Amino acid sequence: MSHVLEHRTDGKPGDFFTWHEFERTGTRLPNVAPTRARTCLMILCAYALDPLRRQVDKPLLITSGYRSAEVNAKIGGSKTSAHMTGEAADLKCPGLDAHDLVEAIRLADIDFDQVIAYAPSRGGHVHIGIKAGAPSRHRRQVLWAPASGGYEPYQAP
Repeated sequence: MSHVLEHRTDGKPGDFFTWHEFERTGTRLPNVAPTRARTCLMILCAYALDPLRRQVDKPLLITSGYRSAEVNAKIGGSKTSAHMTGEAADLKCPGLDAHDLVEAIRLADIDFDQVIAYAPSRGGHVHIGIKAGAPSRHRRQVLWAPASGGYEPYQAP
């Protein structure tokens, strides 16, 4: 996967994304991704987000990208969140719901570790995560986060 980094000369993490999109936070805490996390975000873009953007042919909005440990704690994120290593992003796409995005991920044949579709009352976004240094360990796990809380195996509507 390191060959991905050799091709980026424009200072952006992906063809359709900026560092600002991955590092913004409403917490007012510092949230600048370190070098290792930036490398992982570039891999996430190359192998998941850019292909998904091409598949849906619409803008993808990053609702949560990289999270420093402090930001992650402040928002109540998992203590093992892949957001903290730059290996995950939460997305929305205008005109598509979470189910539509999951189906687009499947159509684009994107390799991933975990995809979670959230009910509208829990944000209505899709979380996509990878294992940047170990794609052979991808679980290809797809979960649904229902309004009632928790997670369950995803069932297409």
